[in-house]
Amino acid sequence: MTTSRPARHISFAAAALAATVSMGAHAEYRCNGQPLPEEKRACELAKQGPDELRRFVDRTRGIYGLYFYDYLSEEDASRWHGARHGVPAQPVAASDARTKDQKIN
Repeated sequence: MTTSRPARHISFAAAALAATVSMGAHAEYRCNGQPLPEEKRACELAKQGPDELRRFVDRTRGIYGLYFYDYLSEEDASRWHGARHGVPAQPVAASDARTKDQKIN
């Protein structure tokens, strides 16, 4: 099946757009540097716990459009995980007991 030149250009443009959108979906830690006042508040609440941060992000969604994971550091995630389970968080690779030979069911 042969496609016309314009159709190929549209397909390429759609693929480029999809790649750009998916690249923009990654969280970027925003508490380093010079945060805006609302970002500074989100960083302070992240130190207090996930519930406080989630409440602030949800409450101000229409005003600031903050993303929860932009204000979550590795240390915060480990601390929250440890508080929830009573043990420090481990990397996924360390907790995965499968070998390369085993298949995922």
